[in-house]
Amino acid sequence: MEDVLLTLENLVAGYPGRALSAPMTLRIPERARVGIIGANGSGKTTFLRTLLGLTPPLEGSYAWKVGTTFGYVPQENQIDPLFPLTIDDLLKMGMMGKLPRFGSSSRAFEEAAAGTLSELGMTGGRHRLVRELSGGQRQRALIARALISRPKVLLMDEPFSFLDYVFHQKQRELFREWQEKAAFSLFLVEHDLNLVVNQVDWIVLFGRNKTLCGKSTDVLTESALSEAYGSNVRLHEEQGEIQIHFL
Repeated sequence: MEDVLLTLENLVAGYPGRALSAPMTLRIPERARVGIIGANGSGKTTFLRTLLGLTPPLEGSYAWKVGTTFGYVPQENQIDPLFPLTIDDLLKMGMMGKLPRFGSSSRAFEEAAAGTLSELGMTGGRHRLVRELSGGQRQRALIARALISRPKVLLMDEPFSFLDYVFHQKQRELFREWQEKAAFSLFLVEHDLNLVVNQVDWIVLFGRNKTLCGKSTDVLTESALSEAYGSNVRLHEEQGEIQIHFL
């Protein structure tokens, strides 16, 4: 039997006076890849922030397996362009718990920084200002910050907005390799359904009248997606991957 990573007990995400989900009860196992989908404004980011402890649930509860470590990739526009952060600063933020003080370095940090940036195709230039990077480079820098400490759970909020197709495919391969080596789990918010549904095995679907959560094979149906998005949706398989079309 798989170890449970995350338990939801009648969890309702939202804000005082505005519920964004129906009560959710679910047991998600370790190594799960979870897609969080739904129309704009349906509650995807709020749910992710709830799981991170940044926004309290309106009702119910959630519990992570004891000892779980996290990496978080916010939307690219969450970085304040006026603050003079460098790529190196971002990486040190991702390893603050393992450095004696912010701004310092260590052999372990230098090795982790070089390895993580290499995996993400960002060799050299660690002292460049984040605000001077392209949108795709900023997104990669945020992913590097989340990954450098090798967390057990990576939570990502629309990480593909500025990433080209080639790097997106490279990232999928990288995550797949990590899952083979460790009990690595992924929670992914994404508005482009065709980017997310083929790299996850669990789905949380925020609909207009209900919230569905469970294994992808149970949740990803034409009727459920059509209800959630308020538009007719068709699914078909092409070259071994699910393709979703809005009619």
